[in-house]
Amino acid sequence: MPIREESYDLFGAASGSPAVYSYEKAVSTSANGSITGNALDLRAVNPAAEDEYRVIIKVTTACTGLTSLSAKIQHSADNGTNDAYADLVTGASVALANATKGAVLLECRLPRNCKRWIKATVTNVGTATAGKVGGHVEVVYP
Repeated sequence: MPIREESYDLFGAASGSPAVYSYEKAVSTSANGSITGNALDLRAVNPAAEDEYRVIIKVTTACTGLTSLSAKIQHSADNGTNDAYADLVTGASVALANATKGAVLLECRLPRNCKRWIKATVTNVGTATAGKVGGHVEVVYP
């Protein structure tokens, strides 16, 4: 049987509402700043939670001015109400010279112990003058 996939945005959807991946967000122009995407409710994406989730965060517009940037996924049981978001997966730091369009900041499968809500954060070292990132979660159904 073929694998069927669906993708859900990490940077443009309203909190908790899955949307087809099509959004990007400008990197922070603050010195050593960060941006955080909206929360995604994995139970809304896949109520059975039996399938696998893959996360991909990429540079969509080349970055300038910064020294490096990195991405991470955080998770929470209740969207931060009583369970604060905690780091789940962190990507390697990507140097400015490699922060070109299409550069992958984070690509992984979410661990099975992932909580219900996730969100992405991209952090830059230095002060960015340009650059955008995009990310999505792919649900892989057998």
